[in-house]
Amino acid sequence: MFNTYFLLFFEFFKIGLFTFGGGYASLPFLYHICDIYSWFTHQELTQLIAISGITPGPIGLNMATFSGFQTLGLKGAFISSLALILPMMIITSQVFRLYKKFSENSYVKSVLYVLRPTSCALILSVGAKLFYNLVLISDLSLKLIDIKAFVLVVFLFLLTFKLKRDPIIYMAIAGLIGVVLQFVKNI
Repeated sequence: MFNTYFLLFFEFFKIGLFTFGGGYASLPFLYHICDIYSWFTHQELTQLIAISGITPGPIGLNMATFSGFQTLGLKGAFISSLALILPMMIITSQVFRLYKKFSENSYVKSVLYVLRPTSCALILSVGAKLFYNLVLISDLSLKLIDIKAFVLVVFLFLLTFKLKRDPIIYMAIAGLIGVVLQFVKNI
């Protein structure tokens, strides 16, 4: 049991230490945790991502809290959340102090220039993996593509670019569609 607490702290500390670009940039690390440990499945992680996106607060911290809770209950939620924010607190306090001093340094600018597209690539890779898990192989024994999920993804993607509204609106639309589909399924 102690080993699991330590591993949970260590894994989320690594995520907090090496994730740049926000909560979605932590998703490759969470998928890696899924592959190594049996704390949660890819399907459960997909649900954690959805829940984290619609609950208030930072997405990365929400995912750490939900993941820790899924793994070890309330203690796990506390440990994973603390482990995730601890590196950020330490690094941010030091970087803020040094950034004022070195903000015009060409090396600092170069590092920041490279980190932005790297974070974007990580987010795109996770987006592709989410699309694959949600739409293409939702249940291999029955079908190879989930038509409802595919249509919903395409519809919301196009709606996002067409209307350019607050993301909460799209989450509400998706939730409403989910309720309608569940209602129709139960009839």
